[in-house]
Amino acid sequence: MKKIVALLVAFVTMSCVCLAQTPVEVLDKAVNKINAAGSIDCKFSLTGDNGSVNGSLAAQGRKFRMTTPLGSSWYDGANLWSSNPKTKEITLVNPSENEVREANPFSYLTSYKSEFRLFFSKRKDSSCYLVLLNPKARNSDIKAVEVAVNKKTFLPERFIIRDRNDNVTTVNVQSLSLKKNASESFKCPVGSMADYELVDLR
Repeated sequence: MKKIVALLVAFVTMSCVCLAQTPVEVLDKAVNKINAAGSIDCKFSLTGDNGSVNGSLAAQGRKFRMTTPLGSSWYDGANLWSSNPKTKEITLVNPSENEVREANPFSYLTSYKSEFRLFFSKRKDSSCYLVLLNPKARNSDIKAVEVAVNKKTFLPERFIIRDRNDNVTTVNVQSLSLKKNASESFKCPVGSMADYELVDLR
């Protein structure tokens, strides 16, 4: 009888170990699922010190197009265009990695292994894994990023970004569609925006 109990305890213990997820494994599953799809369409709400705004995001690899009432951004992997409907300007830059992340929080999922140390957050969420990204570089503009990954779908549901000045931006993913063979344009349609002035800062 004692042997049977011991075997059952060992089995349960091994099962728990096998089911356990590390922070890297959680993000690996999320990223692999997104990469396997090829591209994503996302609706989100963004809340920060300056208020809240809703928007949409289409992304394929590192390329993306984001649209909000405050303006739009296009990134083709090298160039980043940002439109401002108030000033009627389109700014074109070769962005830094931080500038890409500011425009698209999903970009944190492309460099989480090389540039961040990963932990599980001390906060708890019954439906999500809360993965904390702490930058390895001491001079990083970011202090920490918390990514909430749904435990069933393994898709990101929320990004909480704290910069080095303790300003917090929260991006809630309201809907996320995975697509294959999507034909998206990630270049700004400057030609069809004749009433905008292009400011090339490259």
